[in-house]
Amino acid sequence: MTVHPYAYLVGDGVFVVIWLLLFLVRKDLRREMLVMSFIGSVFAPLALIYLPDYWYPDHILGSFPLGIEDYAFAFSIAGIGAVAYEAVAGRVHTLCECRRQDPKRLLGIIGTAAAILLLLTLVFRLNSIYSSYLAFLLIFAYIVGRRRDLFWQAMASGVTVALVMIFFYQVWIFVYPGIIQHWWKLENISGILILGVPLEELVWGFSWGIVGGTVYEFARGIRTVKPV
Repeated sequence: MTVHPYAYLVGDGVFVVIWLLLFLVRKDLRREMLVMSFIGSVFAPLALIYLPDYWYPDHILGSFPLGIEDYAFAFSIAGIGAVAYEAVAGRVHTLCECRRQDPKRLLGIIGTAAAILLLLTLVFRLNSIYSSYLAFLLIFAYIVGRRRDLFWQAMASGVTVALVMIFFYQVWIFVYPGIIQHWWKLENISGILILGVPLEELVWGFSWGIVGGTVYEFARGIRTVKPV
């Protein structure tokens, strides 16, 4: 039974507002935000893997398992995760062509991570949220293995995105009490709630942050520095 048909869309609205604020305030980061948000939208259909074992949200389109809400979330969280560190720490980009990566190689590792995500979830029946962590960690290990200078940026990005998730959920749970128990399949995961939020959601935010906050810099050979 559909109990919260607009809750997912309303939740997306919070992330979209944060995205817009970052986009308006940090004009120098707009290209990165748009690129990463586009990439996030491309991977939005992967949201389907979470439905059998992790959660099952209501969509405004009713019975369709993949909704516009999934695309809105993927678009906004990808852009937020990409620039959260720079925005909070007041960092700017400096380009070093010598560090630019071969796009095919980067796409290859991302494709491999996506394949591992699907393999672990669909074949080995690991819960999809935990498979996501391993996929993100693979990309993170690849990036940091070649750009150790990005390690602390990755950590800071991960923490920042996790904090954004905590803020979002406090607002969302206030508006929609009981929605966690209604949508999340808590019996399939740890069941640990932090300020009412499933632990897995916060770990997902952190694991996405360590990747989303560095992949653009890694691909383009960018280093973040304090403005002069």
